[in-house]
Amino acid sequence: MYHGRGLKRPRLIYYHPASQPSYFIFFCNTLPVNTPAQYRQVPLSDIDLADSRYTLNPFSATDPDEQLAASIRALGVLHPPLLLELAADRFIVLSGRRRIRIAADDGLAPSITALVINREQADQPGFIFTTLLSHQLIGSSLSIIEQAIFFKKAMACLPAEEIVTFLPLLGYKKKLHIPSELISLLTLDPTAQRALHKGVLSSQSGKKLLQFSPADQQALTELICALQLGGSKQQKLINFVLELTKRLQISGRELLDRWQEKEKDKQHNGPQRAASLLSWLQRKCSPRSVAEEEGFRKFCGQLRLPAGVRLSHTLSFEDEQVTLQVDFKSRRELEKIWPQIKSLLQGRPDS
Repeated sequence: MYHGRGLKRPRLIYYHPASQPSYFIFFCNTLPVNTPAQYRQVPLSDIDLADSRYTLNPFSATDPDEQLAASIRALGVLHPPLLLELAADRFIVLSGRRRIRIAADDGLAPSITALVINREQADQPGFIFTTLLSHQLIGSSLSIIEQAIFFKKAMACLPAEEIVTFLPLLGYKKKLHIPSELISLLTLDPTAQRALHKGVLSSQSGKKLLQFSPADQQALTELICALQLGGSKQQKLINFVLELTKRLQISGRELLDRWQEKEKDKQHNGPQRAASLLSWLQRKCSPRSVAEEEGFRKFCGQLRLPAGVRLSHTLSFEDEQVTLQVDFKSRRELEKIWPQIKSLLQGRPDS
């Protein structure tokens, strides 16, 4: 695999036309002429923005980045995009498509400074994908959906043993199954993919959603977003719904509609609705366990346990055994009261 050896840090020159806001930061090309990638001034008209073969962000066209646009208009392109030269007057975008679009739409300059992979490297996918990933990770990270797209594109032209070498750069171990697991997320409903891309839906939740139909994936994702559920609550929701849909032989959307109907006249805020939903699902999943828990809490209330005294039951109420825990400030305090406790314990019927 190529790692771009020989690339040196370029010297920066700040360009500030007096009659207009600063727009570009130009890079003087200090790289040797025989290096596979060089900083060059590229006419915007020569960049083929319609070619998306290396695009990793599927939502870049529909998610405008106003903050990025404002930064470019005020300071220029601080991070030059990465291009692949296909011919003397044709370049395609590997990384930095939004920056190029903003520059083109703004129209303040006819060209842009970019890091260009020479046309001689166009048939070297190992070098292209290595440079692409390294460029994408400068000052940022890839969403899990962008990672999935990266591996899908890379696997189309690279062997498996070369694919796994990218995994440590993304924080994964070198395991052959990981790229395929990530790629499977691209079969999710677009609503779920967008939530994963934005970080609203956790990666574990995304993987579990693969067990549902696209319609149920959408319904669950929309509810998770609406209630702003964190990772652990997402897991509880998905697990409860998965269990109930299998048991009741209904869709997840139908199950959630039943809860929505029950809640329609209640004036709850987001956290209250989330708590109500999870509680309702838990009662549906484990009615006996919920009834036992409610009865146990009532029993503890009747005992009026003082501070520092706790009563607990066995896991899932497997039997009638309960455990009483008492806190003492010190061993001396325990020694002082122990004779009375011992006397009481010895008087138990089964002692």
